[in-house]
Amino acid sequence: MTEPVVYIDDEPLLCRATEAILGRSGIAVATFTDPLAGLAYVEAHPVAVVLCDYRMPRMNALELLQQLARAVPFYIVSGELDVARLAAGNPRVTGVLTKPFPAEEMLELVRAHLPTAG
Repeated sequence: MTEPVVYIDDEPLLCRATEAILGRSGIAVATFTDPLAGLAYVEAHPVAVVLCDYRMPRMNALELLQQLARAVPFYIVSGELDVARLAAGNPRVTGVLTKPFPAEEMLELVRAHLPTAG
């Protein structure tokens, strides 16, 4: 089985939408509305890529990334324009996905981190 994509966002509706979008494409996804639960999952399981909302209760995406002990492709998801600037100085941030984004943009980004068939 392919390693899952992890999506962390304090908005349950966005987690459900991500599950639907990725699920329709046959991509395994684990979603978390609690950043600490998402962090614990990433630390304990192999994952293909992490998509994490920037602004959440308890910690933001950069704080979560700072606590992450291992390297994993990590994208910050945000509608805030200054987040790309904040993330640019962090070599552990793979990129920024700007909200609102088309489903195909997220799928393309995720597929780039999944093993290719054949």
